[in-house]
Amino acid sequence: MQTKTIIGKISYGLIFILIIPFFLVLWAKATASLIILPVPTNPFLINIALIVGIFFVAAGMLNLWILGKGLPMNAYPPKFFVTNGVYSITRNPIYLGSILLSFSLSAILISASGFWLVSPIFTLMIIAYTVGFENERTEKIFGIQNYSPFLSIAKANEKTLNLKEKLAAFILAFVPWVLAYEAFIFLGIPKNAINTTLPFENKIPVIEFTTLFYVLTYLYAVIIPFIIKKANVMREFEYDVWLATGISAFIYFTIPFIIKQREFIPHSFLGNLLVYDRSQDGFSAAFPSFHVIWALISARYFSISFKKFSWIWYSLAVLITISCVTTGNHSILDVIGGIIVYIIVVYRTRIWNSIRSLAEHIANSWKEKRFGNVRIINHGVYAGMANFVGTLIIDGFFGSKYAIAGFLIGIFGIIGAGLWAQIIEGSSKLQRPYGYYGSIIGTPIGGILVIILFPVNFLVLMAAVAMAAPWIQISGRIRCLVQGCCHGKITNEHIGIRFTKPYSRVNKISGLSGAYLHPTQLYSIGTNIITGIIMIRLVYLEMPATFIMGIYFIMNGLARFVEEYFRGEAQTAYWKGMRSYQWIAMISIIMGVIFTCFPTVKMNEFHLNIPSLYWAIAMFIVTSFAYGVDFPNSNRRFARLTSE
Repeated sequence: MQTKTIIGKISYGLIFILIIPFFLVLWAKATASLIILPVPTNPFLINIALIVGIFFVAAGMLNLWILGKGLPMNAYPPKFFVTNGVYSITRNPIYLGSILLSFSLSAILISASGFWLVSPIFTLMIIAYTVGFENERTEKIFGIQNYSPFLSIAKANEKTLNLKEKLAAFILAFVPWVLAYEAFIFLGIPKNAINTTLPFENKIPVIEFTTLFYVLTYLYAVIIPFIIKKANVMREFEYDVWLATGISAFIYFTIPFIIKQREFIPHSFLGNLLVYDRSQDGFSAAFPSFHVIWALISARYFSISFKKFSWIWYSLAVLITISCVTTGNHSILDVIGGIIVYIIVVYRTRIWNSIRSLAEHIANSWKEKRFGNVRIINHGVYAGMANFVGTLIIDGFFGSKYAIAGFLIGIFGIIGAGLWAQIIEGSSKLQRPYGYYGSIIGTPIGGILVIILFPVNFLVLMAAVAMAAPWIQISGRIRCLVQGCCHGKITNEHIGIRFTKPYSRVNKISGLSGAYLHPTQLYSIGTNIITGIIMIRLVYLEMPATFIMGIYFIMNGLARFVEEYFRGEAQTAYWKGMRSYQWIAMISIIMGVIFTCFPTVKMNEFHLNIPSLYWAIAMFIVTSFAYGVDFPNSNRRFARLTSE
């Protein structure tokens, strides 16, 4: 047994020390011709990142060996939970160091693919693995560890913060923002760029003295962590900045808006200061205006700390907002975008509660009609809408001549989903469940039939399916809400939704009726919206069909891996300590990586057409029947969608 354990430890260690880095390098080399972007060459910053990365990895391993009496392995954890040494700085020094090494080595080797594709996705993989599996496993082994390293988000209490905690908040808030913002500035004007400046704005003169308010934003913002006194307020600030950064970065990547700054001849010190400020900035990363976002966030937290002067702080925010236009650095649309992002950030809890309330209403909207032995359930309509949209998208890439392609693929997707659920997810209480990964298997089979019948490219066809898949899942997850499948595990009333309808699978199979459960269906809808928009951007960037397929499999796998952690279905199977669908999600990620390595033909242009609409309607009818009509009095296979 000891020999077997030693062999297991060596094999497990080699996966992370040699095999994964080796394949990341191969991935970067294989996709080098696809990612044509500039790579940072600042030797000082690159070497700092490299040194810090090596330090975190080496020190983390050494601390686990000496202090933890073990190795950094989930399958073979150390004897003691380590909180000292480099672990007093961050909870995950080895992962943080690995990320820094990936980016710095990519920069040293001038690998655009390594820097802009492999390293970001590697970072997402680490985050997904930590959130979806490692944190839970660590808690099971060592119990809940209530310790706070230096780089920790502030606690949700009214503890008075010290300088060290404020400095940590400064780093946590500003470093991610600087990295994200400067990345898009460095990349420059994106392909298919759209100028947000409205025609009449070119007539607005540049008012040099307003540069004072424009540059004041930097000082206004960086002071925030040091004027906040309470931990719970600091925590709110950190969430504000992270969400604003995330939303803005997503928009910068997916919508190629730029600003062409209005030209002027400087006549004063402030005019020259404005010219210098522009030399450090760029045309991209302008919509939404982060100057506006920072100004409003600053006003908010200065007002919390110094309530008597709220009118001053908000007046200053207004002046900064106006200066974005009067300096010619931003368009009016940029400013409006910044205000909208700020509103979303500040009212995120209300927005979330409204969405959650709507989801709970849908989850308890089960309705059915019976006609003798036939039952019609309302949630079948959502599945019908999913395949209606999917058929339109797939056919849109092939035109009216091959409009039946999406219909045939959809039929095989339904068959695959049904067979998969019977084999993998089958329950004694269900006769006709459906499984998503079965549709992933069924659709290529349908694609083979299509290429036999019509002269279409199989890879382009599958890429079209990948383009449709996120939008199919979005509507499909609404059906999951009504049916109660894919539900989450128990949580609190601030996050969860309740299922009370008696026919819901939450009640019939899991026995959790009325409990607050993670709205995993909503999580899936959110990640699919993000994935779907990214896929659209890839098409406009004219990326190859296999690359588009690969990114879909990677994004879907990452999202599903984390989503599975929040799920709480009674029939969930485990293998080697991990949920079965997390293993499948990992396979999805690996498949995605492989697909991106083989550039092929470009995607076809997308055009809606009338014949596609007819086939989409036919697909809606077939799918609505398959997912919403059953025979509740029969015990035959595929007869019932739910138990009596």
